[in-house]
Amino acid sequence: MRRIGILKAERLVDLLNWIGFPAVTLYVVCMFIFPWIDGRGEWTHVQDVWNRWQGLNVGMLAFISSITAFNISRFNAEKQREREFLASKAFLPAALSELVSYFKESASVFIAGWELAPGQQPNIVLPILPGEYKVVFGNCIRHAEPEVGEYLSKILVKLQVHDARVRDFINRMHDESDVSPEKHNLISYFYRLGELHALAGKLFDYARNLQEFDSSPLEWEDFRNAYGNLDIWVDEIRIDDQMNLEAFTKRAIDRANTDT
Repeated sequence: MRRIGILKAERLVDLLNWIGFPAVTLYVVCMFIFPWIDGRGEWTHVQDVWNRWQGLNVGMLAFISSITAFNISRFNAEKQREREFLASKAFLPAALSELVSYFKESASVFIAGWELAPGQQPNIVLPILPGEYKVVFGNCIRHAEPEVGEYLSKILVKLQVHDARVRDFINRMHDESDVSPEKHNLISYFYRLGELHALAGKLFDYARNLQEFDSSPLEWEDFRNAYGNLDIWVDEIRIDDQMNLEAFTKRAIDRANTDT
């Protein structure tokens, strides 16, 4: 957004409205109501007041015109932003579907690692992160309301971390000196992947204009559905009563709710 001096244009309009509306109200009272009362309804008295304050009248008319023009400009800019966001949002379901396919491929990598016996060489192929989502997400973030933009940005950040995590995991699995499938780490990987899938899943109905945007914290049911869609069987991702996918996820949900 453009800046005027040290203020953003949006902030300047808000400041003008905050100052201007009380000032205009006071001006109307003093210039159009009080003279009639003070002059007991005599037209000549009202004219005399207006003539004496002619400079103020001209200045106030210019000020009112400026405020009106700024607000019309902001209204038109907001409508343009909404149109551009709707155009960008139309491609969001396809981008989300691409990401869901990528998530499923990533899940198969982690599942293969979980089932891998120590010392066994894996047959794992690196899932390729699709590229179309970057443009779609970028356009949506640029034109969306701040809450939606922050949500999409959060997905992007977590997605880049996940992609690096998958690459590192596959490199370690192909390293002959690495004889452990690192199941403790894999539980956290499953959790983070489920989180990404759940965050993306909450966007589908919004992207299709079926419901309002929902940025409420993820719950266990969101994760359970995500794990199921990724063919991650929660009961099988288990080391003991404390270190298993369900317990790990619920502890993470409790921490997130406490932080918020």
